[in-house]
Amino acid sequence: MITFSRLQHTLWQIIIVGLIVLNFYILKSPALGLILALIYLWLNSKKIADIFFAALHKGLRKTLGLLLILAYISLAYTLVYHLYRINDYIFWWLIISVPLALEILSYRTNTPHYFLQDVRWPRLADLRQLIWPLLFLISDLLILILLFRQASTGVIRSPWELLSDKFWALFIVSNFCLAVTFVSRKSSKNLWLIIFHFFILASLAVILYPLGYGYDSFIHLAGLRTISETGTIEPRLFLYMGQYGLTLFAHSLTQLPLELTNKLLLPTLFALLWPSGLFSGLKYGFNWPFKSSYLSVLWSLFIGFSFFIMTTPQGLAFLLVAFYFFILPLVNKKEVSLYLLWLIAVMAMVIHPLGGISLIFFSLIKTISRLPRYRRLRSALICLAIILACASLPIFFYAYEVQSGVPASRIFNIHFWPIFDIPDFYWWQTFSFPADLIHNVGQNQIWLYASAVISGLILILVNNKQIFFKRLLTFLVILIFNYLLAKILLAFSLNIGYQKDDYLQRIIYMVGLACLPIFLTTFYFASRHALTENSVWPKVWLVLITTLVVSVSTYFSYPVYDKYQNDKSFNVTATDIKTVETIKDLAGEDPYIVLANQMVGAAAIAKYDFARYYNGNFYYSVPLGTDNIYQNYLTMIEKNASRAEALRAMDKAGVNKLYFVVNNYWHSAKQAITQASQTADEKILIDNGVNTVFVYNRR
Repeated sequence: MITFSRLQHTLWQIIIVGLIVLNFYILKSPALGLILALIYLWLNSKKIADIFFAALHKGLRKTLGLLLILAYISLAYTLVYHLYRINDYIFWWLIISVPLALEILSYRTNTPHYFLQDVRWPRLADLRQLIWPLLFLISDLLILILLFRQASTGVIRSPWELLSDKFWALFIVSNFCLAVTFVSRKSSKNLWLIIFHFFILASLAVILYPLGYGYDSFIHLAGLRTISETGTIEPRLFLYMGQYGLTLFAHSLTQLPLELTNKLLLPTLFALLWPSGLFSGLKYGFNWPFKSSYLSVLWSLFIGFSFFIMTTPQGLAFLLVAFYFFILPLVNKKEVSLYLLWLIAVMAMVIHPLGGISLIFFSLIKTISRLPRYRRLRSALICLAIILACASLPIFFYAYEVQSGVPASRIFNIHFWPIFDIPDFYWWQTFSFPADLIHNVGQNQIWLYASAVISGLILILVNNKQIFFKRLLTFLVILIFNYLLAKILLAFSLNIGYQKDDYLQRIIYMVGLACLPIFLTTFYFASRHALTENSVWPKVWLVLITTLVVSVSTYFSYPVYDKYQNDKSFNVTATDIKTVETIKDLAGEDPYIVLANQMVGAAAIAKYDFARYYNGNFYYSVPLGTDNIYQNYLTMIEKNASRAEALRAMDKAGVNKLYFVVNNYWHSAKQAITQASQTADEKILIDNGVNTVFVYNRR
């Protein structure tokens, strides 16, 4: 155990800040920046934990300390952005004000800070218990090496196309060793093993897709670059700045490239917040045993974690929603303050309102329920808050579309059926039992999850555990009402056809997050006897099933392309980047538009940001809005690549030149190339026809 005097604490803070200044202005070393960032955040998170959360167990204390720092950064950047513009002054204000405030608070409250309290050298008797954790760590390190070797800049329909059986053998061994560790060893250090494993699971896309994964991440990266260079972005954003602020702060602190910083932000926070929040809620909120709590964290992956593998404001807001639900049992026991719930809610609000609005109302309901007097008034206020909460998200969607200029006649589309899109039920029986099993579990994930939730509700009632879930069930009902009202009333006119259900699916995912403690209750009651019995075989079966759950959940959290399923997912490739560079060189300064799939548009955004707009249309076709040039692209690629359609797109944008890009992986590529070859003025092959560019000029 180590401790310091007040003067020594202050000197350490000054030294760390001084090194950050040196690295920011002179050295600009990412390696040193990462080390300083870890020390700075760990030291100050621990001090916040000692001051505000001394009564909580150590793992959650430091997590909440870090969360307070992140919330402060997020809110500060949002405020400065809306009042003025982002610059280095806000970064330095945050870097200095956090340790300064903490040293003053430590002095005023006379709070001691002890470091390395739990560090001890392993004894010979402990070595046998370390075998499984060591095997797990070796497996995960080998997985990391394998992932870096398989990274690709070509077309990736699924990351699993890049990975051989070696990966799956290592991955299954890793999951097995981790599950055995939890069954055989109850140590608080196990949480670090989960954090490391979750980081690898969420970082597969970061490693395997070096040019970037998905589409939205490119949009947000372009916005980040613009704000980083100019201090603002026009038109002013009323969303997202909470997440942008965290990325900009981390970029300045670590000196990592902005793109890499943004890629790593959400996977890192997912690995830290999800396991620590869920484990603490189960172990100390529900009073579950260590082994059940740790295994439940692994089983929580069954809900899927696709929202957390690339950094987006929506994904980060969902993570905060999940963390909010995870620590709710501790709030119910008054071990965690309501102020923290409000802080998480406000932080989510400045990141993405879809998560923040719900949490604001949940916090309001929770606060009203604790008013000490006036029982009738309290009941009336709770009823009013619940009614408003049930309609809060449809009201937000309505206001957003009105602000975007959509007339009321197009906002509403009242229909009472279908209310739910019932998923298909699959039962594969081919000659490959392992593949059949994986897909029978993965493709029926919603049915299995819903069945387990219903079972959990029954078990809660039978075992008289309603008191632990009372508030969570209220929040669950509120989210379901939001979904129903939005589904029945709204048309989501700003979204194109195949994206109209996107926001509804996001509400459903929040419903799933709210159901997660109930789902895990089913697992707890089903597994508790296996964990307490002396017999080995029940534990073996539990480990095997847990290994299957983690493996299947990971497989289906990423795009799938196999003989059972095709998610039709593509990525930005080196050829796409070469294509946008070629088009820019050909066009020069002349106004032009490009009809291409959204990944080529993402490549243009990655290369040139939001360079040009014509008549409200981004110069590359992107699926935003309802009457833009992306509709013309869909007609050209799917139906008829005619000159008349090209002219209609040019008329929309008010330009005289159009480039039509066909990727060779598109299902209708042959048809489109044949048609465009007859109607275009010029044809250009990129990388021997991987992409084909057709040029149309107004005659």
